[in-house]
Amino acid sequence: MSDVPIVFAQEPFALIVAGLKTLTVRHWEEIAHNKELIKLDPDWEKYQNLGDMGIAHFTSARKNNELVGYQIYFVMPHMHYKSSLTAISDVLFLAPEVRKGRTGIKLIQFAEKNLKAIGVQRVLQNVKLSNDWGTILEVLGYKPFERIYAKLL
Repeated sequence: MSDVPIVFAQEPFALIVAGLKTLTVRHWEEIAHNKELIKLDPDWEKYQNLGDMGIAHFTSARKNNELVGYQIYFVMPHMHYKSSLTAISDVLFLAPEVRKGRTGIKLIQFAEKNLKAIGVQRVLQNVKLSNDWGTILEVLGYKPFERIYAKLL
């Protein structure tokens, strides 16, 4: 019996939000820092509004129509380079049960294809040092760019 394929799509927020509400909990449990101090509390209304404005872009990975992965980008001209449309990755997640083969790479490449089609010139991806998958990004042509530091107050 063949494995059910994973289907990638650009989706409006209204079609992806139900799956996000479940999958983001799994994502947070796996990788979030300082969980005891900073609780998961997505601003779903703001995601909807940013999607309606064409700023938030939602790429889904579905298996049997169930959301098993996502990548969300915020797309806008960069504040320092207003003529350069930039996509900044908000979140990327694949459920552990579908992290095999090239699924993650295909998700990123699908999202990039759609970003390029709307004129995005540069894509910025974040990688947690505690869950470093930067070598995958480097295979896809990304280069280290900045380091982000965090401090709890």
